[in-house]
Amino acid sequence: MAIPLTEQQQPRYDIRPLTPADFAHLQRLEREIWEQDEVGELCPYYQRLCTDFYSDWCFIAMDGDRPAGYVLNFPNGKAVYCATLAVHPDYQKTRVNYLLIRAMVKKLLAEDMESCRFLVEPGNHDARSIHASLGARVVAEARDYYHPGDVRLWSVIEKQDIDRLRARYSRLKLVS
Repeated sequence: MAIPLTEQQQPRYDIRPLTPADFAHLQRLEREIWEQDEVGELCPYYQRLCTDFYSDWCFIAMDGDRPAGYVLNFPNGKAVYCATLAVHPDYQKTRVNYLLIRAMVKKLLAEDMESCRFLVEPGNHDARSIHASLGARVVAEARDYYHPGDVRLWSVIEKQDIDRLRARYSRLKLVS
């Protein structure tokens, strides 16, 4: 017999795939996170691709009714491109980042993907550290990527790294 959780024991964050109804949440997060960024917010067409066509690959973290973060992924055959992992500043020192990564990795494993690519600014050490913890290695530098002078690093998790993630997640009983 399952014992119901008390309100205090309930998980604070709900991590789930996006739905078309999350379009407004995605727009809100984009404004609040990226409005001061030189590259700027994602356009609404891109956001709709995430909520309407790639929703099973894109995840949102909710704190009650408030969106806290998201991770956007796009599969292509047995490869996936992790386009954006973004967490609202109010939630950056919480478990939201970890929970979004865990949802993404579980999806990679469930779909038996062979690689995962990330694109990141060289100075974004937090993101690069997360990528490295998953087994990613920098494989290329992209110059003038979003605008003249913009530099990004491509990093990749290869099949053997995904197999190691599968073993780790299985050992921790995060996947079956």
